[in-house]
Amino acid sequence: MPNINLQGLEAEIPENWTVQGMLTFTLPSPDKNVRPNVILTKEFLPRPMELAEYFGRIKESIEKRGIKDLKIADERDIVISGVRGKMMICSWDVSAMAAMLGKEKSQKLEHIKPGQQVKQIQVTLLKEQTAINMTASFPSDKFDIYYRPFQQFLKGLKIS
Repeated sequence: MPNINLQGLEAEIPENWTVQGMLTFTLPSPDKNVRPNVILTKEFLPRPMELAEYFGRIKESIEKRGIKDLKIADERDIVISGVRGKMMICSWDVSAMAAMLGKEKSQKLEHIKPGQQVKQIQVTLLKEQTAINMTASFPSDKFDIYYRPFQQFLKGLKIS
């Protein structure tokens, strides 16, 4: 039986189950209002798909969020743990996203002011019918500080 072990949580997985899911990693931050994070998801696709088609869907969903000042700064091919992928870096004013979320949720977002820029890295890896997506969001003015450990994280990934 497969086994999953996640930071103090362990479970045996029945043979006929498929492990898909989402993990969120939070990086340390001296600012109590900023929580730089990396969200990792793994999913099994219902049919084989080309990387360009799958990544195109991811990119389209980001663009369709309706964030007014979304800017794509970089998009490139990558290889991680022998698996081909795509990486995109985009940015926007956090207040634009807060305005959207404020309409949808009853969250208190008063601490978000216009001009607060966020940079987000979207990494998509596709191995056969397994898709691995990572979204890393960091304050734009501290991007280089958080990007370095994220690159190390990517280098340490092992995809079997």
